[in-house]
Amino acid sequence: MNVKIKTLILLGVTIFSFYFLFLLPDASFENIALIDALMVIALTAISDNIRVYWNDRNRLVSNTVGFVYAFLLGPKYILISSLVILFSKTKHPEISRKIYRALVFSTSYSLSALISYRFNPFLSIFLFLTISKIINSLIVEGRKDFNFSVFMYEYLYFLSLLPFSYLYLQFEFSPFKYIIISVNLLILLLFYLIVKTRNDKKNLALRTQRIRKLNDVIVNLSNVIRQLSLKVSSDKILDQIAEIMQENMGYSYVLISLFNYKNNKVERIAQRGLKKEMYEKIKTQEVPISEILKFMDEKYNYKDTYFIPHANKISETYTFQPRDEMSIDYLEDNQNIWDPNDLLLLALRDERNNIIGYISLDSPENNLRPSKEELNILSGFAQLVSLALEHSQKFMEIKDQADKDSLTGLYNHSKLFSDLDNFEKNKENICAVFIDLDDFKDINDKYGHKFGDEVLVKFSQLILNTVRNKDRVYRYGGDEFVILFTGISTEIGIKIVERLYDALKVFQPKISFSAGLSTCDEVINNYKEIVEIADRKMYLSKNQGKGNLMV
Repeated sequence: MNVKIKTLILLGVTIFSFYFLFLLPDASFENIALIDALMVIALTAISDNIRVYWNDRNRLVSNTVGFVYAFLLGPKYILISSLVILFSKTKHPEISRKIYRALVFSTSYSLSALISYRFNPFLSIFLFLTISKIINSLIVEGRKDFNFSVFMYEYLYFLSLLPFSYLYLQFEFSPFKYIIISVNLLILLLFYLIVKTRNDKKNLALRTQRIRKLNDVIVNLSNVIRQLSLKVSSDKILDQIAEIMQENMGYSYVLISLFNYKNNKVERIAQRGLKKEMYEKIKTQEVPISEILKFMDEKYNYKDTYFIPHANKISETYTFQPRDEMSIDYLEDNQNIWDPNDLLLLALRDERNNIIGYISLDSPENNLRPSKEELNILSGFAQLVSLALEHSQKFMEIKDQADKDSLTGLYNHSKLFSDLDNFEKNKENICAVFIDLDDFKDINDKYGHKFGDEVLVKFSQLILNTVRNKDRVYRYGGDEFVILFTGISTEIGIKIVERLYDALKVFQPKISFSAGLSTCDEVINNYKEIVEIADRKMYLSKNQGKGNLMV
C-alpha cells in the first residue's frame, strides 16, 4: 500500500480514537499535572532513544515504557507521548517520515487504550500492552514480514512492564510511585543489555568467521597471482580474479574492465555471474572513460575502493560513511542494507598510480554494504591485481619481442613452430603458404642492404593488409615468409594468395615471389611437415619459371 494512503488511514484512526478517548471522564486538559506531564515526556523520550535490535534487523518497540505510564494517567497524557515521538530525533530528518512514525505509535496506543479503559485496572493494563503490540505488528510488519519469534520476544518485554505499572496504581499519593514506574525503564535497560550481549557474541563470531575467510582469500589470491602473473596474459589473469571474487568474496556479480585511453572507451575483459547475452550486450556498449571516472570521485573514495550508494541518483551531497566493522547495530533503519543501485568499484592502477581499469562488485551474499574492514581487504585485492597486471604486461611485452622479427614486426621462425604444435594439439584445420622473393639478392647488390631491408618491411605490410586478421604471417628467414590460414579450404587460400599477386603489380620496386601451398591433410607425422611440403612446392615453382604459386 502507498505510504501516503497509509499515512491518511493512520491519521483517520488516530483522530477517531482520540475523539472518543476525550469523551471519557477526566479527559480534560484542565486538571493536567505538571510533574506527571514531565515524567511522561522524560520516560517517552528516553525509552524511545534506547535502540534494542533483535534478529539482526528488527528494532523492538522501546517507547512502551513512556506510553504505558501515559495510559495509567489518562488520554491527555497519551497525546503528550505521541507528540514527543513526533519531535524525536531520527536517522531520517524528513518531516513526512517523522509524521508517519508518530502516527504508527499514536494509532497503536490510542486505539488499544480506547478498548482497554473500560475494564478493571489490572486487566486494562494487560489488554493495553497486548492490543498495542498486535496493532503495531500489523501496521509495521504486516502478514508478509511477520516473524513469530520476534513478536513473542517483544510481547514478553511488553508484559514485563505489567507488574510495576499495576503496582504504581497502588501508591496513589506516595512519592514512591515515581520510583516504581521508573523501574519499567530499568527493565527496558535490562532487555537492552541481554540483547546487546547476545548480539556482541554473534558479532564476534561473525567477524571471526569473516576475517578467517578473508585471510584464506588473500592467501589463495596471492598464490594464484604469483602463479599466473609471469605465465599468462592479462585477460586470463583477470578471468581467474573474477572467479575468486565471486566464489571466495561472495559477490554474485563481478565485472572487470580496462581503460583504452587511445580510443577513449571502456573495454570489458572478464566477468562472473552475468548471463552470456547480457555480457555480450555490455561488451558492445560504447562507454567513454569519463562516464566511469565521474564515479571515482574523492568523496566516494576509501583507499583503492569507491563505494557509491544509490549511484543512479548521484548528487553533490554525499553523507554515507562506511561502518567500522560488521555489526548488527549498524542495521538501523536499513541504512547499511545493500541497494540494487549501489556501486562498488575497485580501482586498478599502473606503476605511475594512474587508473587503468576497475573491478565492479554487486549483490554481496550478506546483503550488506561494505564495512571499513571489508574495504581494507578489497583495497588490498585491488593492489595485488594491479601488481599482477603490471608483471603480466611486462612479461607479455618481453614474450612478444621474443616472438617477433625485429625488422619486419612479423612473427619469427621459432614462433611458427610453436604455433604449429598448438594447432596440432587442437587438431585445427590449417593451410600453409611458403613464400620466397625472386632474385632478392639482386636488389641488395644493386641498391644496398638498407634499401633491401626497406623492401622487406614494405612487403611484410603488404601481406598483412591482404590476409585476414586471424591469419598469421611469419618471417621464416632472409626473404622467406610463411602464412598460416586457419579454418578455410584450399580454394580460399589460393584466392588470398592471388590477391597478394594482384597487389604486387603496383608495388615499387618491381618484385615477384614464388610460393608453395600445403594443408594439414598432406602431413604424415606432425604439422611441422606442412612447412616442409610448402617449401618443396615453392622450389618447384621457382624451377618452373618463378612468380607462381604451386599447390
